[in-house]
Amino acid sequence: MCEVCAIFGAGEHWSDFGRQRNERFPFEDIQHYRDERRRRIDILNDLLVPLVLRVSDWDGETLALEDAKGRLKLAPSLGDVWQQIEALSGTVVDPLADAFYRRRADA
Repeated sequence: MCEVCAIFGAGEHWSDFGRQRNERFPFEDIQHYRDERRRRIDILNDLLVPLVLRVSDWDGETLALEDAKGRLKLAPSLGDVWQQIEALSGTVVDPLADAFYRRRADA
């Protein structure tokens, strides 16, 4: 994908779409896609409080993860986020495990 499409925020990963897009007019609902992306980032940030990590949008196409030391890792898609979280936190993260959410509740 070229940078122009990335700036418009029509990513190609399945998690970037809250609903099926119209292939003839893929940018028709651009604000919807951007709102959904912001919502996912907010949820991730809530989950990452105990790990002292923060996620932000990077160019509408990639997620940027940063720790308290200012180290930065980029994740092209939601599926790549977990590996980068582990790299920054030094902790094995399983987002489907109850222990992950208990840690969040204790924070």
